[in-house]
Amino acid sequence: MSLYREQYIFAFSQLGFLIEGFLQHLGLTRGLKDDFFSAMRQSVEHNAWFTERSIRQALEAIAADMLSPARLEAWLARYDTPAQALPGSVGIIMAGNIPLVGFHDLLCALASGRRAAVKLSSKDAFLLPALVKLLQQIDHRFAQRVAFVDELCGVDAVIATGSNSAAPHFELRYGALPHIFRRSRTGVAVISGAESDEELRLLARDALGYFGLGCRSVGKVFIPEGYDALRLQPAFSSLAHLREHPPYAGCCRYAQALLQMHRRDFLDLGGCLASFSDALVSPVGVLFLQRYRSAEELQGLLLPHEDQLQCIATATPTAGLEPRCVPFGKAQRPRLTDYADGVDTLRFLLDLGGEGFN
Repeated sequence: MSLYREQYIFAFSQLGFLIEGFLQHLGLTRGLKDDFFSAMRQSVEHNAWFTERSIRQALEAIAADMLSPARLEAWLARYDTPAQALPGSVGIIMAGNIPLVGFHDLLCALASGRRAAVKLSSKDAFLLPALVKLLQQIDHRFAQRVAFVDELCGVDAVIATGSNSAAPHFELRYGALPHIFRRSRTGVAVISGAESDEELRLLARDALGYFGLGCRSVGKVFIPEGYDALRLQPAFSSLAHLREHPPYAGCCRYAQALLQMHRRDFLDLGGCLASFSDALVSPVGVLFLQRYRSAEELQGLLLPHEDQLQCIATATPTAGLEPRCVPFGKAQRPRLTDYADGVDTLRFLLDLGGEGFN
């Protein structure tokens, strides 16, 4: 193992331990703990969709699923990573739909040996700098390789995540550079009818975690012909407390008013509404349902939308879409190898060259 890889694994695994300690109110010096509480408080005050619960959910997933030493070692063992830090910088334009959604891109940029120039979303401007400050306490060399910028200037490659409307802007500004441009995607689920109560509860978390705002959030569920949709109600009712959050409650009321105005049938599942629709992307507060009669019909419903799907939560992977499929409860907890849009970010960065980009 190269010295750089050893330093990387040590630094980020220690960051994971610090995050776990923070979540348990242990293991951090008072100053660092106060700094991170301050970042959480600022995030909650600045963005009505960020709650302490959702921030803790994001931190727990990062620490457990990305920053354990074993996971980092297994991930990097798949690649020929550099023996030392390299010249060149990667510009990262981060989304802000859920807390710390761009953390994996930063992991990849630093794993490739490059510096990272990060343009934060105004919706999530406090949490990542707080994590990088913790990283600086562990190993100052890595913190010196991260810069938070207002504009990307002088970078050698770009990773940009945004909406479909932002994609033409990315192409215009950065299309001449090596790049990964990400557009809007969504998550769906497929149930067979044989799911346990626990699996349905995990599905509810896949759908309503982060209020359904993530690109991996399940906004539509394919159910077999004859399945009673009310079987979903106990699981989704376990998240009924989400409707105490004013912005989300407002979305649910608005969605219900529209459904009633258009005389569309709907179910109140407790944590959200549900309505049958052929559309793929549902509004906040609504879960779309669609029936299927066979595995072949299901495949025909999903394959045409492959480029719009981030993940498929299911216990039975759909033929032709296996890489997109994840177990129930894992849609909102991507692994290090669950690359956004199915594009291997780290491989892209490593293929740019070994001694510099040019």
